[in-house]
Amino acid sequence: MIKLTVACATALFMLNTANAQTAPTIDSKILLKTTSSWDGTPYTTYPKGQPELTVRKVVMSPGAQFDWHSHPMPAAGYVISGELIVEALEGGKTITLTAGQVLPEMNNIVHRGTSGATQTELVVFYAGMPGMPLAVDHNTTE
Repeated sequence: MIKLTVACATALFMLNTANAQTAPTIDSKILLKTTSSWDGTPYTTYPKGQPELTVRKVVMSPGAQFDWHSHPMPAAGYVISGELIVEALEGGKTITLTAGQVLPEMNNIVHRGTSGATQTELVVFYAGMPGMPLAVDHNTTE
C-alpha cells in the first residue's frame, strides 16, 4: 500500500512538473521604431484629421514589380517570405529585404518594389486618414 501511495504521489509530481514547464508564454519584440524611412529621409509631417490605419497583404510572383509610386502617409512593410528589392527613382538608392525584415517606407518619395527570384509575401501598414490614397502612381518611362 505504501509503495502504491508513493508511486501515485510521484506520478502526480511528474504531471504537475510537466504542466508547469509547458505553460503558455508571450514573446514580444519591437520590429521597427524610427523617425525616418529606410534611406535616412526624416518623416517631417503627419496627416491631420481622423486617423485611419490600413493593413494590406501583398503576394508578388517572382520578378513582379510595382509601378513607380509614392505614399502620402507613413507606412511600413514586413516581409513574410521571399525577397523584396526597393529602389528610389531619384538617386538610385536600393535596399534588399528578406523574410522577417521590416521596411520603413519612403514618404512622398517616388520608389518601387520588385520581387526576387521566388514568390514574395509582405504585409504593409499604412497610417493615413479617411479618403487618403495608400499610394500615388508616378507613371514614368525609363
